[in-house]
Amino acid sequence: MKLELTATDTPGQRLAKCLEAEFPEERIARGLSEIAAATVTTRAGTVEPDFKVRLAALQTALSYKIGRPVERQEILTVDANADSAVGMQERLAHSPALRALFRKMLEAVETPPALDV
Repeated sequence: MKLELTATDTPGQRLAKCLEAEFPEERIARGLSEIAAATVTTRAGTVEPDFKVRLAALQTALSYKIGRPVERQEILTVDANADSAVGMQERLAHSPALRALFRKMLEAVETPPALDV
């Protein structure tokens, strides 16, 4: 099969075309199928299913066939603009990280800058 690479192809497009030529979908499916039947020989000499490898193969196959689930990330933000002094005091009472941040900020403000002589 002749690759049709053009000068306007991005590096990602060139790589995708080369990978498609080297690993067509049928070959990838066969490889995943073989991996999904992986076995391991124990120290005692018995052959058992290699569940860790099988799981990885099946997860890969499913991620391409169905898609991966959305990975949730928790993003915490600290708003230093409290509504009132009571609100700020409440936040400081419940957040060691916020207290440490305020200590650091106070130290930076209260320490005069060093003069270069």
